[in-house]
Amino acid sequence: MNTVLIIEDDPLLTKMYKTKFQSEGFEILTAEDGEVGLKSAQEAKPDFIILDIMMPKLSGIDVLKRLRQGDWGAGVPVIVLSNLTEKKEMEEARVLGVKEFLVKSNLTPKDIVEKVKGYLAGGD
Repeated sequence: MNTVLIIEDDPLLTKMYKTKFQSEGFEILTAEDGEVGLKSAQEAKPDFIILDIMMPKLSGIDVLKRLRQGDWGAGVPVIVLSNLTEKKEMEEARVLGVKEFLVKSNLTPKDIVEKVKGYLAGGD
């Protein structure tokens, strides 16, 4: 069973994504801010991370920067899911090796699950 860590500060969105992923057979971990998310990622070493950018304590970009410094974190697949569409953040996320930078309002939880499944099946 694949484990996905959802780092998102909106409890409603977290619940929606968690429910959808669990119904598709995934084990889900959640974190409500960047600090907790980074700690969870380093301890649990999930197969995939879904990361928001605008969060309390540590932004998604800061989480990514710290994650990429470790051996395991350098290779873990990450999708950024944000309503922030600033070119600077999008470019920074790409440089830090995210699979995709997705706009929350454009996608359903089902869309996100399908993308994660594709990446875990070996698709780039």
